[in-house]
Amino acid sequence: MAKKKVKDETQQESVQTETKAKSVKKSASEKEAKTEVKAMSESVSKGEKTPSLADQYKSLKEKHPDAVLLFRKGDFYETVNEDAKKTSEILGITLTKPQDKSKGESLAAFPHHALDTYLPKLVRAGVRIAIVDELEAKVSEKISPAESKQKEQNPTEKAVSQTAEKAEKKDQGEKQHRDPQMVTVNGGKVTHAHAYQSNKTPEDWFFTAKIDGKELHPQKMTPEDIAAYSKKELSVEQLMQNYYPTKLMKQIPTEEYKAANILSDGRVIDKMNVYKESNEQSQHFGKWMLYAQVGEQKMSTPLNNHDLNAYFDRVTTPKQLVENNLGQRLHLASHYEQYKLPEGAEIKDIRVSKDADNKWRISADMGERGVTAKKELSFDDGYSLFHTKTATRQQLAAKYLTPEINEKMGVKQEVSQGLKL
Repeated sequence: MAKKKVKDETQQESVQTETKAKSVKKSASEKEAKTEVKAMSESVSKGEKTPSLADQYKSLKEKHPDAVLLFRKGDFYETVNEDAKKTSEILGITLTKPQDKSKGESLAAFPHHALDTYLPKLVRAGVRIAIVDELEAKVSEKISPAESKQKEQNPTEKAVSQTAEKAEKKDQGEKQHRDPQMVTVNGGKVTHAHAYQSNKTPEDWFFTAKIDGKELHPQKMTPEDIAAYSKKELSVEQLMQNYYPTKLMKQIPTEEYKAANILSDGRVIDKMNVYKESNEQSQHFGKWMLYAQVGEQKMSTPLNNHDLNAYFDRVTTPKQLVENNLGQRLHLASHYEQYKLPEGAEIKDIRVSKDADNKWRISADMGERGVTAKKELSFDDGYSLFHTKTATRQQLAAKYLTPEINEKMGVKQEVSQGLKL
């Protein structure tokens, strides 16, 4: 009788092999695979009835709920029920409703030789694949003519010992490990690092990798990196630094992390945590937020991607997170140190005045180049300038007026290219 064995495999398609699938990885352990083969052989010897395709789908789906199951049936790969609907939509193949209910409610199939074409398409669509191969049962006793004739009438239920033995030997063979493409400062092994082209938008490319077997979220590449990658001018380490910088930073020991809760002005962070906004009425619904309490001040703000990754990778401290994201609201001098006037800017005077609408605005007199437009100061920046005196006029002019100052100086403005981390 024919029995089945799941080889749960995942795959990421490389740039060079866009039309050909790579070998995929088993998710079941070697021990589990051996146990499954043994159980199959025992059930064959006991003469148990082969489960229907629908029954096999139901049983295997419970073990692999997040995977699309491809059943090898002779010269075809078949998908069943919900998996059939999904593969039909992605691959554009025909979806049928079998009259024989033992084959499921829906069925979609493609020739086995088309696997190299269809598997990459499924992977690019974000589908996880589990291939269910046919294992031919081991026969130790002589087969009678009647049994032989029956088996000829049921070609999908062959019993050839050599095939089962070969499959079992393959499972018992040595597990092949992929050498890491690089090792991080924390000892993490980087593998499967590669770029791939988007199936939906071919002009977009993404970079991804695995660290210690864990898949990293793909990152959209810049046009410059795409060109350099195609010329093999970028190493894995450079790409990791560009798209996963916090993965390459030294992790902070737990005790040191807990102790780093004193701000640059001596105040203590009484409480800090990172959470995802769940209030649908909030303008920040669905975003990751940083919350901090310093003395009587309680505040929160959305976290940028870099600091969010740094937090989860434990390569930043509470002090750094709070000062980077809430420094303005805490009126910290360290927050304003990042703002500097452009080199060569001849500023005769920086004016901060209250207009008729009772709002404070800042402008700069550049002599022969004229006076900049007035920009409204935020409450926190005004408070830092007049009350805590942790911000200077020059720093605020740099913060609010730099684009116009550069324009008057004839300096070309570079378009910043945002990078998601």
